[in-house]
Amino acid sequence: MKEPLRLRNIIILAVTVVAVYALVVYHPEIQDQDQHFTIAPQVARIRPAVVHILKQGECQGSGCLISPDGILFSAKHVSDSEPGEYTVTLDDGRQFPVKYTIEDTENDVSFMQLDLGGQEPNLPYAALTTRDPRVGDGLIIGGSPLGKDNFNTFSFGILSATSRDLTAQASSEAARYTWHVMLQTTSPAYPGNSGGPVFNTDGEVVGVLVAGVDATLNWAVPAVRFNTTLETVRQWFELCRFNVVGSTPDPEPEVQHPAYDGYSGY
Repeated sequence: MKEPLRLRNIIILAVTVVAVYALVVYHPEIQDQDQHFTIAPQVARIRPAVVHILKQGECQGSGCLISPDGILFSAKHVSDSEPGEYTVTLDDGRQFPVKYTIEDTENDVSFMQLDLGGQEPNLPYAALTTRDPRVGDGLIIGGSPLGKDNFNTFSFGILSATSRDLTAQASSEAARYTWHVMLQTTSPAYPGNSGGPVFNTDGEVVGVLVAGVDATLNWAVPAVRFNTTLETVRQWFELCRFNVVGSTPDPEPEVQHPAYDGYSGY
């Protein structure tokens, strides 16, 4: 009985060796003895969509392109309901002015239309997620913490909580910018990251970074709160080329046309 048992063990050992060899041969990454965790492929894919925003040489923030024709989002507190001139810098160094800006009145999110100056509308962009992220999901934050000197910096963490209502705290900023139903992340961020994208590991935008109290306690507006508004935003930008006026038919009283009701645009 001993010989057949020994033979069986030899066969099992031989099959195991062959299987391991095949695994290494057909999965080259396993051959790397310095194999380690990396998000480099994801960052390389999403990086071109992340932008730096400079308003009138003073206010700085981050943003993300979400369409090839130059529509991007940022935080509403970057535009802050005040007219201004913007310079948007792409990852490849190209710079564009902003043609139109409108703000979401329910979320701390603004949308900008770049003035491409006749260039083909084929800019890199990121997709907005249609799924609710889960606590524990890995998240990547992109932007320019502490200004353009740290242009397009990326950090990694996890989604630590959802549905945080910061307006319940005694903060005038939280009330002003309606920081409610927020995503909480441990991904490091600093002032200057405001308006920048929060990505999942599939490269989808899950939120817009808007607030934080220290490097690893940050909050973002969930993308699912505005991911269906892109076409509406594009239509508003199309309307911006018209001068909207009221009419005063006679003898009827003056008719008001609240053309921009719901958005603050300039």
